[in-house]
Amino acid sequence: MLYIQHPGFLAKASILTGAILLSGCKIGGSSGGDDHASEQRHYSATIERTTFGIPHITAKDLGGAGYGHGYAIAEDNLCVLADAFVTYSGQRSEYFGPDEAAATMGTFGTPTNLEADFFFRFLLNEQELTTFQAAQADDMLELTAGFAAGYSRYVSEVKDGEHAGRHTDCRNAEWLRTITTDDVLRRLVALNLAASSANWVEEIVAAQPPAANPARVRLMSPATDTTELTADRFALGRKTGIGSNTYAFGGNATESGGGLLFANPHWYLLGVDRFYQLHMNVPGKLNVSGASIMGTPMVLMGFNNDIAWAHTVSTARRFTLYQLQLAEGDPTSYVKDSEVVAMTPTEITIQVKQTDGNLSPVTRTLYRSEYGPMISLSGLGLPGWGTQVAYTLRDANLENTRAFQNFFSWGSAGSLDEFYNNTKQYLGIPWVNTTAIGRGDQRALYSDITVVPNVPDSMLASCLVPTLGPAVMNAVPGLPLLDGTRSACDWKTDTDSVQSGTFGPSNLPSLFSTDYVANMNDSYWLSNPEQPLTGYAGIIGSEGYEQSLRTRMGHTMVRDRLNGADGLNGHLASSENLRNIVLNSRVYSAERLKTAVLNVVCDAPGSADEEQACQVLANWDNTGNLDAVGAHIWTALWSRIRSLDLYAIPFDAADPINTPDGLSNDSAVRDQITAAFSEAVTDLVNRNIALNARVEQVQQYLKPGEQIPQFGGEGNEGYFTVLRNSYMHIVEFPNGEPVKAYTFLTHSQSTDPSSPHYADYTQAYSNKNWLPFPYTDEDIAANLESSIDISE
Repeated sequence: MLYIQHPGFLAKASILTGAILLSGCKIGGSSGGDDHASEQRHYSATIERTTFGIPHITAKDLGGAGYGHGYAIAEDNLCVLADAFVTYSGQRSEYFGPDEAAATMGTFGTPTNLEADFFFRFLLNEQELTTFQAAQADDMLELTAGFAAGYSRYVSEVKDGEHAGRHTDCRNAEWLRTITTDDVLRRLVALNLAASSANWVEEIVAAQPPAANPARVRLMSPATDTTELTADRFALGRKTGIGSNTYAFGGNATESGGGLLFANPHWYLLGVDRFYQLHMNVPGKLNVSGASIMGTPMVLMGFNNDIAWAHTVSTARRFTLYQLQLAEGDPTSYVKDSEVVAMTPTEITIQVKQTDGNLSPVTRTLYRSEYGPMISLSGLGLPGWGTQVAYTLRDANLENTRAFQNFFSWGSAGSLDEFYNNTKQYLGIPWVNTTAIGRGDQRALYSDITVVPNVPDSMLASCLVPTLGPAVMNAVPGLPLLDGTRSACDWKTDTDSVQSGTFGPSNLPSLFSTDYVANMNDSYWLSNPEQPLTGYAGIIGSEGYEQSLRTRMGHTMVRDRLNGADGLNGHLASSENLRNIVLNSRVYSAERLKTAVLNVVCDAPGSADEEQACQVLANWDNTGNLDAVGAHIWTALWSRIRSLDLYAIPFDAADPINTPDGLSNDSAVRDQITAAFSEAVTDLVNRNIALNARVEQVQQYLKPGEQIPQFGGEGNEGYFTVLRNSYMHIVEFPNGEPVKAYTFLTHSQSTDPSSPHYADYTQAYSNKNWLPFPYTDEDIAANLESSIDISE
């Protein structure tokens, strides 16, 4: 079988005083305080579960809604969440020892426990939490405190012996504990950093001045997974494949004449960064459904009766690197504007479990510049912390306290205009594009109005570090390595920004269209190919560049729908045909090149295995559906040839969806394709994988203990239907009727194998059986599986 595997804040006052004041503003809410959690002690909620165990939580106030959410998600995912709360508090080494990976997969990578402990103790410290909490509105703190209380109630029940047979991995563990509001806030701050500081756990905790004694701490060398400076290493999660698709159709492109939205994140299938599907209803205040990322108390991507929205990972950079000129004779001080500035040291001691079970302290001093944490880049082939220069990172999202207020505000938005105005007002979305539709509105919205360092292109000529700066930009487009010796190279601030050092909405891309908008993780440029967005700073994304095959497939499927070329009825989008289209598992690379490639590799006689492979590929329908025969051969071949100079027709920015195209006539390229074909066939045969196997026989969902067939493939082949599909919804607002939604949570609600909802939703996804989501009270009652009332 082929099993699918998933491929910072103390600062100089001159930089961050304004940032703290601005980002600390509570927009749209009353002020909160450090003692807020103690003010709300009484919570109650009703949790009704419908098909696949989806919780519908009804409460009289937001604290109760959070309480119900915390209890329900603990019931489904207790051990994963409990483990994560140990992580964010920097205590993994105390319970699990220093050397194992801190996570299977997730937004902060897979550092060792000790590296993760130092990172989270360093960046998620008390001052950071105090600043973050003080900036939150009372509504947010009420929801968060309720979530902590609900989760803790379930923990207490388990520790008292209730829920027998459940959560065997942790129910008797010493690290299973109740939590406080601070634990939830740490989780929020950590998620905020997913596309910035969290990418650099090892590099931040390994950053040491040359005089430091490395024997004081046991750490892996930084960046052990790569020694190259590549754009992939700077991607969210530090690997390709984490992203999403989204479509938002306007009234001119739909059968109904109203908006139609598709959300399709390609996200983590294991670990705490998975999605969790829920519905929260506080009558008169909030009635929102969708998905949270586990441990966040609010819906992050979802819909109410008037608004629906989706996200994809944005191309904008959320941080910059700075090169510091060190003071002579002192590698922990640097020179800026001819003045010597001392770094801020932080000594951290971690209790580490030894092989004999005893604890031993391990201490390390980590450093911040005025910009943020120091960082060691020597593992990426860049200079390390020497006696003359060192490197530091400034992270816009470490200064962003508004992210989850922004998400929370969307849940109660009553129109597309209100939704868009909230986006601009909070300016807090940390690292995702957004698409949205609204009831009675013919427009579809695309927005990358997010937190982006204000480094205009005009600044680069004078502020990029000579030689090394352009080299970094060439390897990682949009990422500047800036000169830290001059305040002239500090980030700028737009007049309409609400955070120091960031772009305002007027300099960030967004688009309304009555046709459609889409994003498949390329930049904002072709959100609608007929209405390209141009003129934005390079740190936000590139323009006029070759699009990914997944992006081209996504736009091609829309064009095929709107001109009636996809074999379905009509020529407009509907919920029904969209549910078919997005799971059709078409393979763009095969559609464009398979025939030409077969003419090359099958032209001359080959081995019996190669002749069979040629016949299988010739008959293959160019999809990755479960009954397709031959998709795995194309995958094996494409992985070997996709980096070649394959195309006869080069990329043309005037025709970016159809180019590049055609197979090159270069004899050397064709010889390489032929050799790759032989190698691919031999490899499959040697692994005893039948050349005429169906997809369902060779491709299984990543679900430990289960063997559930998985359709689709990799985006680099041109699959729109990818292997990391996670939460999905298709939403419309029928005239005069409640919101109508169809959903999937492909990895299912629960991570506990003893739960009845560990794999049921996954099997439904494998069968392509969309769930008609029960949003109204009547629909919930008709699909009710269980109901409980909880209070304290």
